[in-house]
Amino acid sequence: MVKNYLSTMSIGCEASSYTQRTNYLSLDPNYKDPHGRPLLRITFDFPENDLRMAQYCTGKVAEIAKSMNPRQLVAKPTSGHWNSVPYQSSHVCGGFVMGADPSNSSVNKHLQVWDVPNLFVVGASAFPQNPGYNPTGTVGALAYKAAHDIRAYYLKRPGEMITA
Repeated sequence: MVKNYLSTMSIGCEASSYTQRTNYLSLDPNYKDPHGRPLLRITFDFPENDLRMAQYCTGKVAEIAKSMNPRQLVAKPTSGHWNSVPYQSSHVCGGFVMGADPSNSSVNKHLQVWDVPNLFVVGASAFPQNPGYNPTGTVGALAYKAAHDIRAYYLKRPGEMITA
């Protein structure tokens, strides 16, 4: 460790994870919070395309690393079933998706909950996909947009802001 500390590095990559009907959130029928309300359950596993993408991207990163002529190279693409235990920089997104139609989304473009005009949900939960990139900047932009729309439209005329 002492000998290699100043000459060791890690290279990583992230890919996208697109929406799958088999991946969803639901209320758990067995587990409840201290008030007796059901807990949120995550049903998720990597689809085959995500695993193939991990193999491909890790291979490309390994090529870059190999060009640096390392003494040792360990390439570890994501494989197998999803596991929430090891750190994986997953940037979990979705669950309360933004859209133009209340039949397949939870919030409108202003992050206003359909049919609950005084409730706005800001965060990466509005994303329909995991973009494979840190969502912080986009979440910040959405927060500014929601704050602007609340001040410019909602406070002047409370109600659903569909066309504003």
